[in-house]
Amino acid sequence: MHRLLFGALWLILAAPAAAAGPLERYAPVVVHASGEPSVLSRVARPGLIGGGPATVYARSAPSRDDGTWLQYWLPYADNPQDRGMLRTGRHAGDWELFQILLSADGRPREVVAAQHSGAERCPWSVVSVEAASGRPVVYAAYGSHATYLRPGVRDRTWPDPNDIADGRGVRVRPRVVSVTASSPAFMRFPGRWGGARATWPYESDSPRGPAFQGERWSDPDAFAASARGCAAERCRELGACDGRETLVGGALLTLGALLVGGAGAARRRHRRAPP
Repeated sequence: MHRLLFGALWLILAAPAAAAGPLERYAPVVVHASGEPSVLSRVARPGLIGGGPATVYARSAPSRDDGTWLQYWLPYADNPQDRGMLRTGRHAGDWELFQILLSADGRPREVVAAQHSGAERCPWSVVSVEAASGRPVVYAAYGSHATYLRPGVRDRTWPDPNDIADGRGVRVRPRVVSVTASSPAFMRFPGRWGGARATWPYESDSPRGPAFQGERWSDPDAFAASARGCAAERCRELGACDGRETLVGGALLTLGALLVGGAGAARRRHRRAPP
């Protein structure tokens, strides 16, 4: 009997505390793309993501303008998106970030949605909220889990594949667990969340945990300042915001044409040269 009581007490004390207040109120509703093979998951143990129920790991941090950042770290077991023909970028384990800035009066003012190595910064006014709960709704791109505020297809620069966040897949309202840099215990794990290691031209490294992701964790203000401007409304369709991609593609085609033309001219000169 004593062992059973002790075991039950240990489980209660060791379990992460459920979040309350603003962290719970503004936790995102996550809508996956159709056919998504790796949906929002949870921490199974330090260094391993997998199983259910879907969970976000949340914390608050002060902003330099007297507001408060609410950060939501979203775990996925895998990032299966690759770069098409080159098949790079895949890795086991994936931590994504969505953060909300509350004004000093507690009202949401803006959001920052992580997308690959960068992010998009938008005013709260463009965020869709779930009618039943008032929670913000975000759309995870197929495979990469890049976070968007509107469903659609987003251009990316070649050779990266475009992000498909059609919003037609699994919709979840994840449970919320409060975290700090040292609690629960898995937050202190310094290694990589998954066994993938960067090899050319295949996988990328598995990510480190939230508290080991540099500026994203240590300075939410700086992370927000580094984000791109809001494109949630104007970049929903393929080709709507592909200026950089078109420029890069055009430059590559021009370079290829110059190389082919130069090689052809060299062959013609060689044939005309006297014996």
